[in-house]
Amino acid sequence: MDVTVVVPVFDTMPYLTATLDSLVAQSIGASRMHVVAVDDGSTDGSGEELDRYAAAHPGLLTVVHQANSGGPAGPCNVGLELAQGRYVFFLGSDDYLGEEALERMVDRADAWGSDVLCGRMVGVNDRYVSQRLYREDAEDVPFPGELLPYALSNTKLFRRALLEEHSIRYALDLRVGSDQPFTVEALHHAARVSVLADYTCYYAVRRADARNISYTSTWRARLEDIGAVMDHIAELLPAGEERDGVLVRHFDSELIKLVERDHAVLPESDRAPLRAGLRALMDRYFTDRIYARLGPLTRLRYCAVRADDPQAIDDLTTVDADELPLVLDGEHVSFHLPDHVDDSLPPDVLQLPLTHARRMVFRVSSDARVTWAEDRLHLEVPTRLDPRSTPYVRAALIAATGLEGRPALRRDRRAASDKPSRRVDIAADGTLTWSGDVVAELGDRDHALWELRLQLDVGEHTYALPVYAEPIEPQQVRRGGIGRRRHYDVEVLVDSESRVLVSCEKR
Repeated sequence: MDVTVVVPVFDTMPYLTATLDSLVAQSIGASRMHVVAVDDGSTDGSGEELDRYAAAHPGLLTVVHQANSGGPAGPCNVGLELAQGRYVFFLGSDDYLGEEALERMVDRADAWGSDVLCGRMVGVNDRYVSQRLYREDAEDVPFPGELLPYALSNTKLFRRALLEEHSIRYALDLRVGSDQPFTVEALHHAARVSVLADYTCYYAVRRADARNISYTSTWRARLEDIGAVMDHIAELLPAGEERDGVLVRHFDSELIKLVERDHAVLPESDRAPLRAGLRALMDRYFTDRIYARLGPLTRLRYCAVRADDPQAIDDLTTVDADELPLVLDGEHVSFHLPDHVDDSLPPDVLQLPLTHARRMVFRVSSDARVTWAEDRLHLEVPTRLDPRSTPYVRAALIAATGLEGRPALRRDRRAASDKPSRRVDIAADGTLTWSGDVVAELGDRDHALWELRLQLDVGEHTYALPVYAEPIEPQQVRRGGIGRRRHYDVEVLVDSESRVLVSCEKR
């Protein structure tokens, strides 16, 4: 038997029918799979639906009926005890699988020697599922790394021998989130964690009745539940880099929502206990490593929580990180806060972590306006850059040979300095302007086609961002002294992705 699918079930009709249909239709076939469905005291007909499918598909489904245990942990443990497959997969009873999901995951795990394999998961009915982990197939993904801490659900393929060797089971004292410590322990012990991204394996459904537990709990319950999950993870992983690499997820994703969303609408009788509860978790787990991996606004919010400053928290609720100007100083990318927010803080609070900075650098500009004036090419482009960034930004013409389809480049700063480039001007509103004599720069060079890019110096690298614009009319430029005039045809082109290319040819 290749794989056992464990399905904990409690009152999920009519969604359960689609779940079971997706299992019956699996391309892996009944001879290679087994389903253990544990009815946890359902009262809506889910138990009867399970029995109907088991009767219609003998040998495929094993159905267990039990009194309600209060959560999915107990049923998952029951399913594990009855599992027969080399692999175990956990499926929510209101979700469903792609038809080839199990076959593809098992075959890929066998080929790669994976102990845990994460198949692409998407949301249905506005259910949010981050896609960062699923950008491409990956045979060996480091744990914790930058991605896995944000994908701790149990909706993965686990090698059953790994679970048995380390006696990995679900914590029965957690009301919600019991899959997180389970998954963390498996990832911690796994010799290889892999990602299957080229096929959608799992469809996570947000129910129309909004009864998914993550959408129904109060702030107090969520704070207590998140804290309990963090405590369990802390028991599994000793204090240090690995634990911090996992717990950063809870500060960066789950707890911060209590600050951003709940605090603003709660009465002060609730706001003060919320801040106190957050500070208690910060005292236990908020390390310098976690602080360094958070974005500036998140850092500021936790600074305000630590200082028990509700006004500062409220001020930050009006700040949109996607609209804040960015300041380059050659080494870092930082946010520039609006005047109404107290910015008398250590500079490092506003600096973006390296992973955030890379993403933000490639979102600094929008469509440009390119024009000719007096034989010079003029560029005007709205950006999010603060004028203080000017010394670290240039416009550059880079040989376009083979550039089609290539993403924005990152080069060692020294290697980027030999390209024809010019400093730009950045106005107070972020508008970047540049004017270049294209013939003077390119007329005697070997390449006939060049791409216009913005170069930004950050740390040891120079990032080269494409410039996007509408095409403009060709321009003929004449250069040289009397009797030695040369003609150059200069044309601004736009490729299939709207990137600006410059052609300069002698006549």
